[in-house]
Parts: sequence; C-alpha cells; structure tokens
Amino acid sequence: MTAPARIPDIADTLRQQACAGDLRALDALLREVEPGVFALAMRMLGHPEDAREATQDVLVRVATHLASFRGEARFSTWVFRIARNVMLTYQTRAPEAPDVSFDLLSAKLADGRALTRSEGTALTDTAALSAEERAEAIDVARRCTQSFLMALGREERLAYLLDVVFGLDGPQAAEVLDIAPAAYRKRLSRARERLETAMASECGLINRSAPCRCPTQVHALRKTGQAAPTSSRSALPVLETPISFEALSELFSVVEVLRAQSRFATDHALPDAVRRVLQERGWLGASGP
Repeated sequence: MTAPARIPDIADTLRQQACAGDLRALDALLREVEPGVFALAMRMLGHPEDAREATQDVLVRVATHLASFRGEARFSTWVFRIARNVMLTYQTRAPEAPDVSFDLLSAKLADGRALTRSEGTALTDTAALSAEERAEAIDVARRCTQSFLMALGREERLAYLLDVVFGLDGPQAAEVLDIAPAAYRKRLSRARERLETAMASECGLINRSAPCRCPTQVHALRKTGQAAPTSSRSALPVLETPISFEALSELFSVVEVLRAQSRFATDHALPDAVRRVLQERGWLGASGP
C-alpha cells in the first residue's frame, strides 16, 4: 500500500535552535515541513501557483509563530492547524464546489466518451498507446482525480485528505479541525461516501466496470483542440516518484490513486522565498531571526 504523505514532528532540539535564532536550524525545519504542506495545499486548492503561494503563507506563519508552540499538541498537529486556517480561506484560481459538481464532471466525461465513439477513435488498450499517449493519459488521470476532489466542499475535502492522503488518526484529525471526534467521523464518512461513490461510478482506474478510460478522454481532448501535450503537463507539480500508466491502472482504489499522486518533488525554493519575505518584513536579520 502506498505510504501517506506527511508533515513530520520536528525534533525539540531543532525547533529550539530555530527559536534561538539559528538560521540554519530554521531553514532545516522549514525544508522538513514544506513538502507535506505543499501536498496538502495542492490537493486542497487544485492550482500549482495557489498551492505555492498558500504554502509560503503557511511557512511564514510557522516561522513567525514558532516560539508560541508549547508542546500541548504534536508539532505536526500545530502545523496542520496553521495550514487549515490558510486553506479554508484562500481565494483560489481553480474552480471548485459549488461551481464544480459530481454531476457536471460525469456529464463532461460522458461527452468525451460520446465524441470518441462518434469519431471511431476510442482507445482503451494500454498496450497500444504510444509513449506520448501514456504521458497524456497520466496527465488526464491526475487532473480528473483532482477535479473530483474539488467537487467536495473545502471542509469535507480537508477531512478526507487528512485521513486518506496523510493517514492521520481520528483524534489528531479532529484536533486539527477543532471539532469533536464524533463530528469528524461524521464529516469524513460523508466525504468518503460522496467522493468514492462518484469516482467508482465513472473511473476505470477505480472500478473495472466503470465506463471511463483515460486514453479515451485523451482522444476527446485532442478532437476538441483542448489538449496541450507539453504545456498542460508542465503546469502540474512533478511527482516525487514517477508512476507509469500501467501501475496507475492497477491500483483500483481511490485511496491508492490519490496517495500515488500526492508526494511531489521539491527544489526547496519555498523556504528560500520565506526567508526573503521575513527579511523584507524585518522579522529576520542578516544572520538569524
């Protein structure tokens, strides 16, 4: 089973060094936290630039409020709570609920299937795909999965991601969301039922008997002129571990499909950007905070 994404619990020594003004310790702490925060931001907000901006906001808040962490909760819980406050209020570029709905997504996928049938170009045999078509099929799978996530309201989306993508247990997730464990379980149950039922009814990656196949949608996009094989793929964050379309096709689980696409490669540019922001605002001197 694919390992969940994570925000780590930082060692007390590193945190204390960062609080004491050790710039290298602060950089190390932010670099540890950044991949998990970005993974959450990307899945919550759906647009790479939104995710980068929101992640920077979270990291700035972590850096400037680090001394307020008293250890009453796990450090990862504290970071998740900061991220929650940012993600639930961020103005996103990407369409989301209520403008995006499961019914609308199903209708768009049905249109794509109808177009390829009418053109006689429907393709479901992965062995017959070219290398370019395989890459485009992965791109379609990633974008389609994200679109289904965006059809959940933000609070349901966050509850679902904390469980499925990050593997938080119920008490920690409830603490992050600042609700009772029973309320969290109810919210999570509703989110899982809505999302997984909707995807299983459409997606061949999840359900072998479902009608939709990624290569079919690739052909539909090409026919309508909406495919941009190079630029559209480059807009998505690169995965930490590349996945082949064959491997993606063998997962057959919403959880596994999401986890397989939720660990993103990073060049750690965001912590560097955070340092510049802190310096510009006078919160960080030339040699330390």
